[in-house]
Amino acid sequence: MGRTKILRQAWYIGLLDSLPLLRDPMLLVVLSLIAFLPVFFLYLFSPEGGAALPALVGAIVLTLAFIGLFAAQSVYFYKHWFRFQDMFVASPVSPIAYTLGLSMSTLFSSSPAVVLALVALYWAVPAGAIAVLATLAVSALLWLSMVFAGFAIGSSIKNTRRANSIPQVLGFVIGFLPPVYYPLSILPPSVQPLALLVPSTHAAQLAKHYFGLLPSPLTEGEILFGWTYLVAFTVAMALLVARKARWVDP
Repeated sequence: MGRTKILRQAWYIGLLDSLPLLRDPMLLVVLSLIAFLPVFFLYLFSPEGGAALPALVGAIVLTLAFIGLFAAQSVYFYKHWFRFQDMFVASPVSPIAYTLGLSMSTLFSSSPAVVLALVALYWAVPAGAIAVLATLAVSALLWLSMVFAGFAIGSSIKNTRRANSIPQVLGFVIGFLPPVYYPLSILPPSVQPLALLVPSTHAAQLAKHYFGLLPSPLTEGEILFGWTYLVAFTVAMALLVARKARWVDP
C-alpha cells in the first residue's frame, strides 16, 4: 500500500474521530480549559502574576499529553463498543493508517490551543525560535508517549468505566501532581527524585529552561538526562503497545 493511500486513510479516520469536536467546537474550549485553568488562577493569585508564565509553559506541554492519553477512549470504544475496528479490519484499511488516524485526531483537537498559547508566551518572553522549537519537541515526545500509553490502555481493558476513568486518573497523576505548573525546586529534596520519575516533569523543566523561566538554569547533564529520559520513556511505551495492542483478536 502506497504512502499516499495510508496518509489519506489516516486523514479520514482522524476526521471521523474528531467529528464531535468539529460539530461542536465548544468542546474544544472545554478540553483546553482543563490544562489552562491553573494558569488563570496562578495569574490572579501569585504576586504580580509572576507564576503564570512558567505555568503557561506547563500547560502547553500538558495539553498535547492530556489529549494523547485520552486516545485510550477512542481505541476502547472503537474496538469493544462500536466495533468500528472490526469494520476497518475487514476493509482495505491498514493498522498503520488506523493508528496514525487516531493519533492525528488528538492533534486536531489540541493544536489550536497549543498554537495560541505559544504565540502568547513568545509575545511575553521573546526567547527565540530555538526555545519554541525545543518546547514543541519535548511536547511532541510527551504526546507521543501518552498516545502509545493510550493505545495500550484502550487495547487491553474490557470495562467501559475503566476506559473512561483510567485516562482521567493518569492525566491527574502526570499533570497536576508533579512540578509542571510549579517549580521543581519548591518540593522537598527527598521528594524531588520521585517527581523526576514522571515524564511530564522533564518535559516541563526542559521547556521552562529554554524559555529562561526556571529559578536557576539546568546544567548540561540535566538537559541531556531530561531528553534521554523522555526518549527512553517513549520507546518503552511503544514496546508496551507492540505487546498489548492487537489489530485482530486471537
